[in-house]
Parts: sequence; C-alpha cells; structure tokens
Amino acid sequence: MRLNTITTLALLCCSTATAFAQDTDIKWYAGLRGSLAFEGSINAKANLTPPVSTKANFDVGGGVSAFWGIDLPGGFDVELETMYRYLPLSDGTVNGTSTKIGGYGQMFAPMVNAYWTAPVDFPVKPYIGAGAGYAWNEVGINSIGASSFQTLHDDNWRFAYNAMVGIVIPESETARYTIGYRWLHEDIGINCGSGVTCSGNLNSHSIDISFMLDL
Repeated sequence: MRLNTITTLALLCCSTATAFAQDTDIKWYAGLRGSLAFEGSINAKANLTPPVSTKANFDVGGGVSAFWGIDLPGGFDVELETMYRYLPLSDGTVNGTSTKIGGYGQMFAPMVNAYWTAPVDFPVKPYIGAGAGYAWNEVGINSIGASSFQTLHDDNWRFAYNAMVGIVIPESETARYTIGYRWLHEDIGINCGSGVTCSGNLNSHSIDISFMLDL
C-alpha cells in the first residue's frame, strides 16, 4: 500500500512539474551529492515473553546520490533523488546489556524531495527541505562480542522519509553548491524466525555536500 502511494505521488509530482515547466519555461537541474553519515542506529523489538528490545549503533559511514529537479516559483524546488548509503556497525544493547557488534548496514532509496530557499538579499541563502521514498535496506552481522561467524543477512523494502536544512552557495549563474544537514528515518523489517513478531526502524544523521548544474 505504501509503495503504491509513494509511486502515485512521485508520478503526480513529476507530471505536474513537467507540465508547469513547459508552460512557464522553468529551469531543470541535475547534480551529485556526497554524504558523511553519523550517529546511525537500529531500534528493534521482539514480541516475546518477556519482550526483547535491541539497539544496534553504526559507526561513521558515507553515501552518494544523483538527483534531477526543477526550480519552481517562490523559491521552491522539487527533485527526484536516488541515494545509496553504507554504515559499519559498532556496538549495541540487548535489554540494556552492551556488547560489540561487527557488520554493516546499507540502503538504496529513490526519494522525492521538496525544498524552499529563503529569498534573502545575500549571495548565500538558507534552505529547508523534506521528502519521502521507498527504500531497500540490508543489515549484515558477522560478530557479537568475542564470537565471530559467517555473515547473517537480512534485507527488505520499507517506507522512508527525511528532513534537511542548509545553505546554497552560488558558483556561477548556472551552477551552485549546497551544504546541509539531513535526518533520515526508515522503517525496517526484522526477521526473528517463525512465530515471533518483530519491528524496527533505522535513524541516521548526515552532512551533505551537493553540486548542481542547470540543464
């Protein structure tokens, strides 16, 4: 249901933007974005008796994105982003007990984002943004504490959304940079075996640097 909703919204957004651009000669742009991701974590709960709560923390990781967008009136932009992110696992807690965890988490997400840039009378301008998408995530674990084992994988597709804030720095009349902060949330599926219901979510923060060029 969520996949159908996101797909419908993306198609509606793109078709509306395209029609509007054709009528008003508004500019398209494209760009690349690099991310330094930090303070990521997975929170999971298992419906057992008693319940089991687990938190896995990520070390510093990174990511890259390609995006295509359109400038709209009033300082608004709408873009389609394809994002990849990788984060190594560092440690975690199970019902309050801490332990080292080895492994990784990675995700790929097509996102539809909207931005508003403040019309200040200054070359460097602040912006805010938000977006949603449908993301693939994979978690691989190969050690817990002092015990190492063959990597255990779990992957799935789930709903994701993010919020951004930053600044736009002009490079020329047709090119610009952005530097910003992004908070990213994704629902994730946890495979806990037959007869056990589990749920989880992944949250991470990042500093993003983008370069975009008018087409």
